[in-house]
Amino acid sequence: MLLRDLRSLAETARDDYLRDRRLHAQAERWLQLAAECVLDIAHHLIADRGWRTPSSYRDAIGVLAESGALDEELASQLVRWAGLRNVLVHVYIDIDHERIFEILQSDLDQLQRFAEAVTRTVSDGPA
Repeated sequence: MLLRDLRSLAETARDDYLRDRRLHAQAERWLQLAAECVLDIAHHLIADRGWRTPSSYRDAIGVLAESGALDEELASQLVRWAGLRNVLVHVYIDIDHERIFEILQSDLDQLQRFAEAVTRTVSDGPA
């Protein structure tokens, strides 16, 4: 449902998105939740399989790649989601709404690929 909502938001015209603070808030929150879902699922899968304990959110993605649950390309993309989550949660810097719009336009398929990879891993049974 969250991915569907993000895809719907991605259909917004660029100029409309950039001038609407309500859309910014929606995108920021939904992207934060999506990133946290990826990281939570990663940690649950790691614990369930008894894989190496990650030292950070980013490392959790690395553990999934080491285990073969994720390919290297997807893992490198998902590491950026961990960074995005940190920016959105801690507001380290002013949010770049142009960049958020680009993420909505080009990076949402990574979430779908993650879901498919996890489904395959879980379907394969215990490690």
